[in-house]
Amino acid sequence: MSVRATVAICAGKLTANVLKLFGSGATSLPGKVVLKLCPDILGHLAKDMKIICVTGTNGKTTTCHIIRDMLEAGGNTVFCNDAGANLLGGVVSAFVKASSAGGRIDTDYALLECDEAALKSIVEHFGGLDVTAVVTNVFRDQLDRYGEVLTTVNKIRAGLSQLPEVKLLLNADCSLTSSLRDLEHKELHYFGINIPLYEEASSDISDAVYCIRCKTKYRYRYHTFGHLGGFYCEKCGYSREEPETALKRVIEWREASSVVELEVFGKKLETEVMLPGGYNLYNALAGAAIGSMTGLSGEQICSVLGGLTTHFGRMEQVRLGDAELSLVLVKNPAGFNEVLQFLIQKRPTGNIVFGLNDNYADGRDISWIYDVEFERLTEAASGAEHFYFTGKRAYDMQLRLKYADFDTARFSVEKDYKTLITQLKQSGQPTFLVLSYTCMLEFRDKLADFVPLKRYEADK
Repeated sequence: MSVRATVAICAGKLTANVLKLFGSGATSLPGKVVLKLCPDILGHLAKDMKIICVTGTNGKTTTCHIIRDMLEAGGNTVFCNDAGANLLGGVVSAFVKASSAGGRIDTDYALLECDEAALKSIVEHFGGLDVTAVVTNVFRDQLDRYGEVLTTVNKIRAGLSQLPEVKLLLNADCSLTSSLRDLEHKELHYFGINIPLYEEASSDISDAVYCIRCKTKYRYRYHTFGHLGGFYCEKCGYSREEPETALKRVIEWREASSVVELEVFGKKLETEVMLPGGYNLYNALAGAAIGSMTGLSGEQICSVLGGLTTHFGRMEQVRLGDAELSLVLVKNPAGFNEVLQFLIQKRPTGNIVFGLNDNYADGRDISWIYDVEFERLTEAASGAEHFYFTGKRAYDMQLRLKYADFDTARFSVEKDYKTLITQLKQSGQPTFLVLSYTCMLEFRDKLADFVPLKRYEADK
């Protein structure tokens, strides 16, 4: 370890300690300080480590939590970048936190959630290392930052192309993600869902309508959600690969979980996945695949999936007086439509809060809310007590639901989070809070004044 790298690590640790004294999560700034002093610090810290990178539009954070549980169930030690701090600064902060002042890291795995646009700047330091890359999916997300979906998948391609010995785990049901199969790689595996998930689901296939190879419109044997499912091109033959890790059947949908039949690298498993919503089954499949790839038995994989808990904004449950709050993070139309599908099944009777910001981390362009199929929720949410709107663009969200023919007599706009929290507590009603990224961070920060919660900061 060079003197420069050692000084940089010490500066990063000092920065993190100072930030924590002031109540900050210290998830990104320490890494930025380190990079100023030693831009190639990851090359020093990651030497000889096993690395798992998780990238894609939706599901990165939850998938990382599941993989972490799988690795630890196998007796491995692991560190990761928490709370979605998935830009280069957040990744470096995680490495610095895990290292000694001299740059030594005594864990078996570095598990890294990687922003699609930042992936290239992160993995360029990992050439020659044992790297596994999980790509969850590609959807439209923050058009002002990522551009259209082909731009996003090309950013991922540019990053992974630097790792010719990478082990790839791809979502077989995503035609965009699956196209990465032509990258140079050491191993290639797929996960996917072999059946339609819902009797009545969104018909939106706006993100990847045409074949990525020949531009012919895809046909589908079945859909799960968005453009995911059994796609195939009649003209050139590009189609979904058969996944080694697959959902074969949903045996039962439960309140906050599902009982499913899986096949994981030839192992036939029946297990409960302790996460709500069909979209989380993809995250569970990716985690199960990594569990098998790292040596877990079928019984161990089932044990992990049956013991999962929700985390930051991922259907996170918080008790506020007599009110039970469910915090749900939304970022783009595909993810939002899946949250709506969950609410349609739930048929909520309490409060629903919609929060929308247009900060950089959310995406400045909020026109995407008109691609969300709120009309599908209108009837199912007709028994809800009240609809609240918060965040910088609260009035825009309120207008969108007005166009969807919701009952405006039950609408309230409240941009002050503490006042809103007090109102929710006084109501004593179960409440779903559906919030954009920085809105979630801000709301949880104020909620932590009422109930014990870990505070985070945005990855800036």
